[in-house]
Amino acid sequence: MSDEIAPLKKIHSDLENFSLQDFLSEKIECTFDQVKKFVREQNFISMLPSETKLIILIDIVNFSKNESKTQFADIIIFQKYMRTFIFSRKFSFGKKIHIENFVPTGDGCYIIAEKCSPELAMDFLVTMIAGFQNLLDYNDKPMSIRSSALFGECIPFMDLAHHKNYVGEGMNEAARILSYGQQALEEKFIRLGHTELEAKDFSKNSLFLGESFYSAFDIDSFTEEKSEEKLILNDVQDKHGKCRDVMVLRRIKQFK
Repeated sequence: MSDEIAPLKKIHSDLENFSLQDFLSEKIECTFDQVKKFVREQNFISMLPSETKLIILIDIVNFSKNESKTQFADIIIFQKYMRTFIFSRKFSFGKKIHIENFVPTGDGCYIIAEKCSPELAMDFLVTMIAGFQNLLDYNDKPMSIRSSALFGECIPFMDLAHHKNYVGEGMNEAARILSYGQQALEEKFIRLGHTELEAKDFSKNSLFLGESFYSAFDIDSFTEEKSEEKLILNDVQDKHGKCRDVMVLRRIKQFK
């Protein structure tokens, strides 16, 4: 290795702990061109630990419309519920689906878990959403959410805050399924003669599933007792012009 690349030997051997801070630190005097040269020479990209994971994205409805202190209170309530739901003896879903990490998004979070059977993942999802329908926010109103799920590719890395994080097409697709699936669902409802406000209420507590998830098993027999409505949104298009089919489960039944 050339002398100009030698400082980059300090890179951590564990690729999951790789951080741009290793390169940007004052202790490593390298240009960006030298960094790229090192990455290419070492065939770094081919060694990245890309895996297929269960990726879940949860979004708290109308979170950003609240004032800062209310947002603070609601995110604490949200986190308390999630930890209780996942790690309590009653559910113990954290052990069942082998959750690897949570990635906060401000108004919710990603949940990254090992790939598991879609039946087990679905049990987790519908039970979680049903529980949210019994949860009150800071203003004593139901804390509504929307969620998406799929099996997709993601790559772990250490972010600028030195927290384990993820990038990859699976992360992007979970966001697109949730955002553009919600938009398509509400537009469909508005075309039936409802108002925009009614459409937004219509999409609350819905579960948006990618085809990699819902095509993997007989979802009809599994959900008939847990969701009152199932529909397929065809050719849901994102801002890049890419289309996908999205399954939506609505009116997930609350706990008795």
